[in-house]
Amino acid sequence: METLPHLQRLAQRASEHGINLNDRVDRDETFRPLHGGHAIVYRGTINPEGTRVAVKSLRLSPSADSAAGDRIVEEIRRWTTLQHDNVVVVFGLVTKFDFAVSIISEWIPKGNAYDYVQDLNNDPRPLVLEIARGLLYLHSNGFLHGDLRAHNVLISMDGHALLVDYGLSALIDSSFSMTAAAPIHPTIRWMAPEQVDNYGKVTAQADVWSFGMTALELFTREPPYHNIRDTRGVIQRILNGSPDRPTDETTRGRMTNQWWEICCLCWERDEPSRPPISDIVAIMEKAEVSSRRTRSFRMPVLYAVLFTVCSLTLLYFLIHIMDTA
Repeated sequence: METLPHLQRLAQRASEHGINLNDRVDRDETFRPLHGGHAIVYRGTINPEGTRVAVKSLRLSPSADSAAGDRIVEEIRRWTTLQHDNVVVVFGLVTKFDFAVSIISEWIPKGNAYDYVQDLNNDPRPLVLEIARGLLYLHSNGFLHGDLRAHNVLISMDGHALLVDYGLSALIDSSFSMTAAAPIHPTIRWMAPEQVDNYGKVTAQADVWSFGMTALELFTREPPYHNIRDTRGVIQRILNGSPDRPTDETTRGRMTNQWWEICCLCWERDEPSRPPISDIVAIMEKAEVSSRRTRSFRMPVLYAVLFTVCSLTLLYFLIHIMDTA
């Protein structure tokens, strides 16, 4: 099947669902494209608003069939229904660039979470909670992420986490005629043990495991098992046990016992026993409230100590002056 006629049929199907943006999106040819995990990302503009958008291109094989096209259109249509503070907005698709299907989404210029936490002033803990909330929203609405890691979390201009590329790996895996710019399976370092044995099958439980790995990645500013270079060694480590706890020096004291326990819950090796992301969010929100109370308690105590020290110092000098007089 020739690519151009297939793209025309795909565009027609997209028009029927109201997500064909061929007449509204222009691509910025002066912008150097970004090569992501599954696609090549260009910068574009959606008209008449003039809003910057990301143009994420996935090239179709000439042998792609109509069923694959239907899956693509239906999945992207479903993505356009998602609205959450921690999920990147998808607007639709275009088929007019480079004989490819291009997914049109928000343009997030600040970059990804992995790069963001390399600045030691950026505390990962608020991001980790926001990532969990975004994942909970996806799961609650019947979506799986399938490739959760820090590079697939973007940072908004005001410093909040936004999940991106949710469902993309599963879409590409299910559309066998599609080819992308990079390997289409989830990155091995974030995969759950059962995925290693089951060809990377995406499940809600596997997403929870990957979330725990993403949290560890943000706390340490390194990929999971970063000290293991070869794929075989990483696989053996995944199958043989959870990651080691990082030092306080590595995490700047931010990986407290409470946060480490949350990560360990995500790495429950028995898949059915692994808690759902809703339970993880509830635990994290409780931990956040507890942390706030601790901070609010510490400040008055600190002020009281300082007041006492200053008072005693002043009293000492007054007594000394009276004695010398």
